[in-house]
Amino acid sequence: RHILGLWWLDTEDYRTLLNVVVDGLYITGWTYGPCLNTHIDGPMQFKPAFRIRLTESKSATVECLEGHHSRPHNRHMQIQKDRFTTQCNKTDHLKDVPRRLMDEWGRVLVQEDRQQYDCLTYRRLYLPPSHPDDLIMPGLFQANCNAYGLSIAMLSFHGKYARVTKVTGDSNPSLEIHLMSRIQLPDGEMFSNFNELSRVVQEIDKQQQQEDGTEESEGHGWQSPVQQSVRESRAAASEEQPVPFFLPVGVLSRDQNYPRTCRMCFYAVDTVTFTVTLRGFAYTGRFLGVFILFDENHFGFIWQDVNYFILFSRVQNTFQNVEAPSPQAFLEMLKNIQS
Repeated sequence: RHILGLWWLDTEDYRTLLNVVVDGLYITGWTYGPCLNTHIDGPMQFKPAFRIRLTESKSATVECLEGHHSRPHNRHMQIQKDRFTTQCNKTDHLKDVPRRLMDEWGRVLVQEDRQQYDCLTYRRLYLPPSHPDDLIMPGLFQANCNAYGLSIAMLSFHGKYARVTKVTGDSNPSLEIHLMSRIQLPDGEMFSNFNELSRVVQEIDKQQQQEDGTEESEGHGWQSPVQQSVRESRAAASEEQPVPFFLPVGVLSRDQNYPRTCRMCFYAVDTVTFTVTLRGFAYTGRFLGVFILFDENHFGFIWQDVNYFILFSRVQNTFQNVEAPSPQAFLEMLKNIQS
């Protein structure tokens, strides 16, 4: 029963989530992956991956439910404290996914010759701890990031920073929101002048670059303790009067059904690492932008450099056995996801 809870697939390719629950006489693993469902306000969609038959004896039989032929069939599993590996001798799993799946920039997400469907390693996923004075409740959010379905990201709070960590998909971007660097929007006027909004973001970025150097020398960072000025953010957000929101001219998005009012905006930085397999090196891009808080269940981000907007909507599914045993365990999990 140590296997119950949420897990993320540890791979350099397209990451998925696994939810392991008790289902009658079985323990069933339900997998979430790339799908064509683009309704971010809908529930996460899972399909069965394996089941463990519960018996009175200590031994258990693991049955694989994936692949087109000979379902179910035996699957080998080794469970450790914070990860487990599973191996299947059937090789028809790849018929369940496209032979070649590419994103909008031409990078391969799923390719037929990879071996990850024969032997998989999953690591435990904890949901972020909550504090009454967080800007909003942390947790999992869905976003329509590309043409191949929804991606899942995790919002967590770390003192004067918030972090959005992508836990499914093709890359490991990390969006860092500077809660002390609020962008004032009188009646939403800045959204009508994207050049002015970009200028403000650039000015804040220059200040942050200087402050970050001092902060690192003093041993602080995004794991810094909560400060009083930040602890008041949730109360301020609930009392803040909404202002009109609309996408600035020239900013593209797949989400046209976004909220028409927002409460707060903050300076944010998105750091994305791409691994170029053929050339053997990794490229890290740093993209400035604006984090937009709409309400308790929705936020968005405008990438200034690429003129693009993505809307995030809170996942409505509930999960069991997802509490981290300690704050250190949660931070260690975040580092593993981003590595």
